Amino acid sequence: MKFTKLMGAALAIGAVVLAVSACQKKEETPGPAESMGKQIDSAVKNAGDQAAVAADKAQDKATEAGQKLDQAMSNAKEEAKDLTQKAGEKIEATGQQIQDAAKDAKK
Repeated sequence: MKFTKLMGAALAIGAVVLAVSACQKKEETPGPAESMGKQIDSAVKNAGDQAAVAADKAQDKATEAGQKLDQAMSNAKEEAKDLTQKAGEKIEATGQQIQDAAKDAKK
């Protein structure tokens, strides 16, 4: 009787182990469509990353060009201001010479 109970218990445990192992999800190898999908996803991600890097570089170059343009405009304004000042001084000197010549002519 002990042997029968022991055998029955062993069979019951074996059945439970078999049932539990049959319920577990097995690792499946991906099919060709799934593999292709993963490759496409990877390619799209890489392309997106490269586009982001290129956009950052373009932004940096545009910012640098803008700064150089601002500096060139500032330099041009300063030069124009200096030239205007010098022209004004020369016009003033010429006006003074004309006034002096007119005074001398009246004498």
